[in-house]
Amino acid sequence: MDSSWKRIIYLICIIQIGGGITIIGVLSFLPLFLIELGLHNPGEAAMWAGIVSGVTPCMVALSAPYWSRKANQLGPRKVMMFILFTLMVTVGACAFTQTPSQLLVLRILQGVVGGYVPIGLAIIVLITPEEKVPWAMGLYQASMVMGLVFGPLMGGLAADLLGYRAPFFVFSGLTGICLLGIYFLMPNLQFKHKVDAQESQISLIKSFLMIPRVRLLVAMQFLCNFGITGIGPILPLYIKHYMSVNDEFVATIVGIIIFGAGLFSALASISISKVTQRLTMPRIIFTATWAVGSLFILQYLMPSIWGLGIFRAIAGFFMGFIAPIANTLISKAVPIERRGIVFGAVSSVAMMGNVLGPVISGVIARAFGYGAVFWSTAAIFFVASWFVYRNLVVSRESSSS
Repeated sequence: MDSSWKRIIYLICIIQIGGGITIIGVLSFLPLFLIELGLHNPGEAAMWAGIVSGVTPCMVALSAPYWSRKANQLGPRKVMMFILFTLMVTVGACAFTQTPSQLLVLRILQGVVGGYVPIGLAIIVLITPEEKVPWAMGLYQASMVMGLVFGPLMGGLAADLLGYRAPFFVFSGLTGICLLGIYFLMPNLQFKHKVDAQESQISLIKSFLMIPRVRLLVAMQFLCNFGITGIGPILPLYIKHYMSVNDEFVATIVGIIIFGAGLFSALASISISKVTQRLTMPRIIFTATWAVGSLFILQYLMPSIWGLGIFRAIAGFFMGFIAPIANTLISKAVPIERRGIVFGAVSSVAMMGNVLGPVISGVIARAFGYGAVFWSTAAIFFVASWFVYRNLVVSRESSSS
């Protein structure tokens, strides 16, 4: 493909930012909107907020392999247009909900049609020259992080200025713009290798997981998302109880910390092509995994909020290397005809890290205290770094010697 492949990469990254903002943007005002819908008990509103916010990534995890398969059969342009159109309608409909149950149903539908991430990954490996894949993967990972970072910010500003129903119109309009971008700017790409329609989804996923390297890299994807989201629910409570911070500033400080970690993660992802010129990809993912484990311990040891924030941002920087490097190595480890489909399965497992991270961290915090969340997460990253060193770094060096 000629130089137009870069234009397509930029387009799908912009679509990813818009889609991420649309899905995540409600989190900043969701509990308040639920109170407006009639949940006057703060505990009940918090419970519903957890369910309504968590059900979408859960459904995305379950539906991603299906949409990857459809993109392989019909072409990514048609499938992404259908996904964005449905997302635009369901997000706009949220503005008219009158009960929490109605909002829950619409959030479920948004998750069902939210499988555009693996389609974007499949497009990258389809059109990008082999030597440029790490750069493209890094840029795409940065776009995912930017959606997560700017979504709550946009949602909160729109809610404060225009009311709690207005952000849904804003997000619906943003999705509509993304839809028009696909319609006018995305060529009708087709995957050269089609998956057999008779082959079941389960058998496809099993065939991927039979490859040891893919199993390890999928686990790294899960762990990365687990580490990013798991600390989120306990962070405000940890800051409030163990650091001398005025209650009215806790939410703002947490927002700044999350923004800083996301920004540094995006910067790391964008810089991957330069780093891979100096270090091998297995070495990069090993170093990043070990560093994240160390930085979680340092976060816990910090006596001040700013020390915690600085080491959280540095941890975000190293996390920014893990996902795009893992995706690049996965694309090299599977046959070319399976690359598009494999990202559906990978995205499902990775997204479950977003779902299970807050749940497991909450259970650990309740049973053993807030500090145990930092130590247990660090321990998991250390164990993962050992597996990466043994199965990726050592095996590569022994094979090249």
